Amino acid sequence: MKRHWTLLVVAWAALVGCGDTGSRSGWTTMRDTLPSGTVHVTNIPPANVSPTWTLVEGLRVGSLEGTGPDAFARLKSLVALDGGGFAILDSQTQELRVFGADGAHIATHGGRGQGPGEFVNANGLMPGPGGLLWIPDSRNGRMSVFDPEHSFVESFPFADGNVNATWNGAMVDGSRIYRPWRTGNRRLLRIFDLTMTQVDSLPLPSDRPEDEEFDPESQRGAFYQQTGGGYMMYGIPFYPSEVRHLDHRGAFWSTREGDPAYRFHRWQPGGDTTLLVETRRPPVAVPTVERDSVIDMMRQMTSSMGVGEWDWSRVPNVRPAVEDIFESDEGNLWVRTPAADGGVLFDVYSRDGAYLGTASLGPGLNLFDRVAPVVRGDLAWLVVTDEFDVNYVVRARIVPADRSPA
Repeated sequence: MKRHWTLLVVAWAALVGCGDTGSRSGWTTMRDTLPSGTVHVTNIPPANVSPTWTLVEGLRVGSLEGTGPDAFARLKSLVALDGGGFAILDSQTQELRVFGADGAHIATHGGRGQGPGEFVNANGLMPGPGGLLWIPDSRNGRMSVFDPEHSFVESFPFADGNVNATWNGAMVDGSRIYRPWRTGNRRLLRIFDLTMTQVDSLPLPSDRPEDEEFDPESQRGAFYQQTGGGYMMYGIPFYPSEVRHLDHRGAFWSTREGDPAYRFHRWQPGGDTTLLVETRRPPVAVPTVERDSVIDMMRQMTSSMGVGEWDWSRVPNVRPAVEDIFESDEGNLWVRTPAADGGVLFDVYSRDGAYLGTASLGPGLNLFDRVAPVVRGDLAWLVVTDEFDVNYVVRARIVPADRSPA
């Protein structure tokens, strides 16, 4: 087993490519090469950890009232555009809306329908070659392509069963579209060219043997209850579900279902795990008051349904350490992890698993966690909410923490 230790120097240049304005972080990295060939990277923080960067709001687009293009109903996907603008997919109105760098509305495409450039169940948004935007529409059975500023370009037949769920595919190297697929207990990766012709299919790891029947009573992440005509399942609060990200090079980054620890893996479709990243942040406890409140709510629900008590000891008392993973345009991994004060942090890693720094949210930024942020250089685009749960798109500057506004 090979092992070496590195004291990391976190440089601003490592994140955004600017001048070297960083300082020593005090984090330590250990690398092991396991017998399988997997590289195991362990990132160890100092006793007192503080954020390296802060996301400071620079532009906000959205409206509490009104019916204009900036009145967002149910945002499902967000893409940053060259020059500082952005595009969003509103799944309630089934519209693609495009905004400029100043936040001004530029164009709206789509709308409900079956005609060219219209949608029935658009559920994702991908940037593609030449600045075009690709939108899967499962119920219309096609992938539609748009010039963001001008109009619908073309569409390709695409039979996809991902109805109502959020799109989990990715544009890889600008020349292939990867789409994870599940049939029963069998998981596959379907690979398409840019005419949506399937060119390959690779096996993906499954959480159950292919010949094993689904047993709802044995699901680790859910409560099970028989009812008069069948059964019901209720997701266990704070249970660490699998987090999975498919990056722009075609590699997966994922956690293990049921594992609350701070570790994630990089693996190739149809291949082996090549990297295991572990970060020794202390676990973040679920406050007793919050946990008890959730259990009381569920107990009232089961009582009203006339069913018995569930095993409340299955509700975890710590939060999952990895809440989301996404990739910046530069290829760094951003890992959303809970903060002790109830907020969120983003730990940033290079592709080899080395810790680069931590970004926190500035004042007034309440993250809407169903839409992944987009990071490009020293800018981040994210969806936030207010006290009325209204969606807004914010473009934020990523600045050193010691330079952020108080």
